[in-house]
Amino acid sequence: MCLAWATACESVTDPRIVTLATAELLILGAQATAPSVATLSVYVVNSRPITVRLLHADQFNTQYVEVRFPTGSVESVNGLIVGPQDSVLVDIDARDSQYGMTISSGTLVFSAGNLPRATFTYAVYGDRSVADGSTTYASRDSYSAALDIWEQVSVDQWQQATNSSTPGSDEVSGSLTAGGLFVVAAPR
Repeated sequence: MCLAWATACESVTDPRIVTLATAELLILGAQATAPSVATLSVYVVNSRPITVRLLHADQFNTQYVEVRFPTGSVESVNGLIVGPQDSVLVDIDARDSQYGMTISSGTLVFSAGNLPRATFTYAVYGDRSVADGSTTYASRDSYSAALDIWEQVSVDQWQQATNSSTPGSDEVSGSLTAGGLFVVAAPR
């Protein structure tokens, strides 16, 4: 249980897991001029890997996010086990004005041994100005280095996605344990 005066809560089972409120995150914005990103619906087939890319509607089809679903990645939907030959229709929606997405298909749970991995690319349309004036980050570059993928675990509560990291310049990557809402952010 978290103490009322604490700004960050630690998991009772794993003290390395920190839960933050939305107000405790600096969420990466999208530039006001960023072209829209279309919603995508795709069948995730458990018998084979699937890669999905959401793209900005610009002349270059600039990547917004890539989600890789490995073989056997879907464990259950709405409490029902998904078999090796089954497929599940999954909707992926980009967030307006912020880097993030919603992955939905009822209550979707991924297999712990085959977690999907999302990689957001923000080089062209990311708005790192949210870090301006921050006492935590001396520059926009130090803010970028601290970015991770955060998943909403309950109303106004976020946890860092499993194995979240910055694999390259202007990219943030992390594993997804379940469907839901995800944002690219750094602790305030």
